[in-house]
Amino acid sequence: MRRDHPPNYPRDYARKSTPKPVPSMATPRRPQEPRKSNTLAVIFAIGILGGAIWLIMLIFGLGPYAIEPVKTTRTLTPTDILISGVTPAPAGLITSTPTLTPTFAPEITPTATPSPTLALLPYILIGEPEYMSSALIRPSLGCDWLVIAGQVWNLQDAPVKGLSLHLFGELDGYAIDRLSLTGSAPDYGQSGYEFQLENLTVDSQDTLFIQLFDANGNAISHPYGLETFNDCQKNLILVNFKQVR
Repeated sequence: MRRDHPPNYPRDYARKSTPKPVPSMATPRRPQEPRKSNTLAVIFAIGILGGAIWLIMLIFGLGPYAIEPVKTTRTLTPTDILISGVTPAPAGLITSTPTLTPTFAPEITPTATPSPTLALLPYILIGEPEYMSSALIRPSLGCDWLVIAGQVWNLQDAPVKGLSLHLFGELDGYAIDRLSLTGSAPDYGQSGYEFQLENLTVDSQDTLFIQLFDANGNAISHPYGLETFNDCQKNLILVNFKQVR
């Protein structure tokens, strides 16, 4: 019997033959989406935590919000420095012990301060007013009347007529504003004048004034304050003027 030998294939061919892929029956998986990052959540949580810490520090005064006690210091004045000899510390610096330096207060030489003086007018009051009873010259007037009268002389001691006397002020709450002319009351002299005030014999001090004016209404004396009394023996006051320039 004849045997036929199988055909001889090259060995390399048998080795290099690639098996055919067998189709798979399984369903292929879909590619998974990458997970979202949690960075925003972490940042949000850190912000909330930081805000809570800041609020606690602000409410309770912690950290940079701590309230320090205010330290007050007295600023030395130049007078304090001269008296105590203390050298003041620079502004903003608090020292526990002041530095003593030998300082000397300057010697102060007293100076005379001129007092205001009134201008010299032509007429002045002669002496002090004289007090007496009005019954001596005006016996018809009772004790309730206050009389103010007098005379006026010039440089040659001659009586001057035609000058005006102004009596003004207040007595016992009543306003006084009266005028009289020299020479109108000859019972007191050639240049005599007189004021009669009823029911005003009261005690007063410098509330009633008298002043001399010339015929043109110019003041020729300063106003002089008068003192009055609730006394029948002092209800007539003599006030005389004299020219001095």
